[in-house]
Amino acid sequence: MDYKEHLFLGTALGVILISLTHYFFNWFEFNLINIGFMFVIIYVYSLLSDVDTKAGTIVWTFIPLGLITIIYGYVYNNQIAFYGGVGLIAVTFLAAQFFPHRGFTHSILFGLCVSLPWIYLSWNYSILAFLCFYSHLAADSEFLKWI
Repeated sequence: MDYKEHLFLGTALGVILISLTHYFFNWFEFNLINIGFMFVIIYVYSLLSDVDTKAGTIVWTFIPLGLITIIYGYVYNNQIAFYGGVGLIAVTFLAAQFFPHRGFTHSILFGLCVSLPWIYLSWNYSILAFLCFYSHLAADSEFLKWI
């Protein structure tokens, strides 16, 4: 599958999860900030498995994002943003250079590791992130690949 199909599938499943859980359990609030978080989570996690591909869309999303974050951190003297941007570029570059395609980044364990940090903001974001990540694995026929 190409990135458009992964993004479509992740978006469809994410919107279904958001809609059903909002309707039945009142999980997600619809305000500008939450909609922004949901949009970013769906986009990033639907494509995140392909961070091991040099020409992957997510790689070419993370590198400019890292540069913008570095510039922001430098201009506003925000060390967390500055080093976060450096870290994002470094990890993205290293993953694209040295991880084999459909290796560890195409595993359930990797998906859990990258989606669990959202639990500190809201556990429903963490579930949304993992669902979108897992949609990528399922589309690549990696249903039960743990590592």
